[in-house]
Amino acid sequence: MVFGSSSAPIARISRSALARNIQIAHATEPSAAIDLRRDACGHGAELVAAVAREAGVTAEIRDGDPDAPALPLADVFGLEGRGETAMTLVAPVLQTKALLAGEGVSYGYWYRPEADTRVALVSGGYAQGVARAIGWTGDEPAGLVVIGDEECPIIGRVAMDVCVVEVGDVAVSPRDEAVLFGAGRAHLLWQWARATGWTELELAAIAGLHARREEIA
Repeated sequence: MVFGSSSAPIARISRSALARNIQIAHATEPSAAIDLRRDACGHGAELVAAVAREAGVTAEIRDGDPDAPALPLADVFGLEGRGETAMTLVAPVLQTKALLAGEGVSYGYWYRPEADTRVALVSGGYAQGVARAIGWTGDEPAGLVVIGDEECPIIGRVAMDVCVVEVGDVAVSPRDEAVLFGAGRAHLLWQWARATGWTELELAAIAGLHARREEIA
């Protein structure tokens, strides 16, 4: 898929995934409220509230409200192996270039390939909520992105606004779409959680609060 005119990451929020998740959670805990604090953990409070009302959830918890029994957030957003992941984080490929054997890449030049290869610069760094820990650890990449149907490793250290991905012989061009997590590949965000020690909910919330959001079916 080719990205649009924006160069910033986009958090795509699936209305249908939210609806299915909330319906299941509400059936289990019919008196529980929907927790909309922190902009519904980066998923968009008004969208989540509207979907919850359609599912029959009438009680809401918003910023500043006291705690109350609420539907489990991981269930609502399809995280931690529960339900269907509602958020997919995507970003454009900005450019591609050759990386010769032994040449360093990104901060500190931690990663140096043993053979000539090809890399892509992908929009999205720690300023946009892409955790620095998912870059090259010194032994192996901690994170992958999907370009086309291919999973490609993040190499080097995640920078402020970009990350570097080794694409090798994969057909990649500027403006191609890279999936950082979501899109039915639960293991991508799981790898972020393993590398950072944070929960999938925390990571999705940070990304959603920093990215431009887009509602999809």
